[in-house]
Amino acid sequence: MFKLHYNVYEKVEELAKLLAQSSEYTELQAAEDAGEKDPELSACVAAFIEKRQQLENETMKDEKDFDLIGALTREIDEENDKMKTLPAYKRILDARSDFNAMMAAVNEVLQAVMFPDADTAACGGDCSRCQGCGGH
Repeated sequence: MFKLHYNVYEKVEELAKLLAQSSEYTELQAAEDAGEKDPELSACVAAFIEKRQQLENETMKDEKDFDLIGALTREIDEENDKMKTLPAYKRILDARSDFNAMMAAVNEVLQAVMFPDADTAACGGDCSRCQGCGGH
């Protein structure tokens, strides 16, 4: 296993603490917590998981029931479509998207700092999500 130099580890730990304080992270945590408590979303997730397990079990059999596989696949799609309409699920997806965008921006900055001569510089001039250079 790769071991981080202690100084690098300290900075990564500091960065992780700052990221955990970000609005993107706190919103993601809040959205996921609310989603776990939402009875309609919980029921959809449980049904989705159950049907997916049934589908997996059926596809592992030597003699498959292709009618059942088709029916389960349709039911899984229906549960997935139903989940997508739920406000709690939409909130989670939006929060994950925002968090992932923040993490992509962090990775871009790391790449730009480490490889300043690369063609894929992190700064494209749009400072709407960045606080790194002070707005040019």
